Amino acid sequence: MTKVPAQAADLPGVTVDDSLRMTTSPLGELRERLVAELRERLLEQAVSLPLGNQPALARVAELCIAPDASAQAVADEAAGDDSFSATLLRVANSAALGSATRIEDLPTAVARLGFRFVECLALSAPGLRLLAAPSDGLEAARRELHRHAVRVGVAARAMAPPGIEPDRALAAGLVHNLGLSVLSLHARSGFRKLLEASARGDQLAEVEARLFGFTHAELGAMLGDSWGYPDSLVAAIREHDAPLPANPLSALIEVADLLVRMAGFGIESPIEPSPAVIALAGIELDRARIRVELLLDVGDARGLEPPGPDAALTEVLDALV
Repeated sequence: MTKVPAQAADLPGVTVDDSLRMTTSPLGELRERLVAELRERLLEQAVSLPLGNQPALARVAELCIAPDASAQAVADEAAGDDSFSATLLRVANSAALGSATRIEDLPTAVARLGFRFVECLALSAPGLRLLAAPSDGLEAARRELHRHAVRVGVAARAMAPPGIEPDRALAAGLVHNLGLSVLSLHARSGFRKLLEASARGDQLAEVEARLFGFTHAELGAMLGDSWGYPDSLVAAIREHDAPLPANPLSALIEVADLLVRMAGFGIESPIEPSPAVIALAGIELDRARIRVELLLDVGDARGLEPPGPDAALTEVLDALV
């Protein structure tokens, strides 16, 4: 996995403490300008990071949804990113696919995984690579962000009702906290304040509005848009903490996020999903809760049932950073 360079650090200039003071300033116009500057600089830092061959990954995603998609064409583009090629082979040979014979070439791996799943991996790869950061004392928190994202993605894939493509749900879950990853790299003092607030039981959106003037969901959606993510993924990132998301996929990611948090995974404090969000997601909460708890228990070797494909997928995705 591509490593984030060691020089990544808090942005100079507008600090998190500056943003906090700005919230009490009567100069609203100045505050808005400084908040916008901070947000843009965070995005510039994230976009400039060496996160692999992003043009190749973007072409892989485009080819996967093309009407005339072929495993060979997708594999040819995937070969432009060594780490991604290795990921495809690793996942294709994992227990998650129940492969009886070892796959050693990319076209066969693409065919085994399916175009939608390969698209999911291509879309989520840059975001997951953000978490491969230098040693700065936040490694444990970033690891927990990764574990949470994997479980939200796998849970959303398992719970996806008719009308929601399971692998698109997986991709949305993997990238829903993209903004928190950026903050952990480029606003570290503020990110530490978020960890402290979460430990007190606070919801991060309220704290982020005071510290930065924007939320990690808003920041992540802007980054996803700049990376050319499909509109449905950008919306899921932006709305995964919303009181009522605008579409069923976003609602599904919100429910999966909250259920995974309640099971003890992630850096955010737990909270129950609202009945309106559950209804929009098109799922039945009690069944979804049991499904998620079984998945997470099996994935962490605490359950009573033998590991299934969802648990195996969780294990292989855990190893991607």
